[in-house]
Amino acid sequence: MVRRAGVRPLSTVEEGARVILNLATSPAVEGQTGLYFNGLHEAKRRPKPMIQKRVGSYSRLSLELTGLSAEGVAALER
Repeated sequence: MVRRAGVRPLSTVEEGARVILNLATSPAVEGQTGLYFNGLHEAKRRPKPMIQKRVGSYSRLSLELTGLSAEGVAALER
């Protein structure tokens, strides 16, 4: 996706996979949700009007693709 946009990736596939695996299995972030990361470092989200408009549609699409409901996801988070 990045290359198709004509942008040079900031990291290799291997580096990206290592970060995702670490965040998925790290006890340091276990049980925490809604965080944003730049690599292995927690980052602050900068709200942008366009992003905020899309969040709802991305959430709906994610639920549709996974076959989950908003209530089911909320129950998992408890």
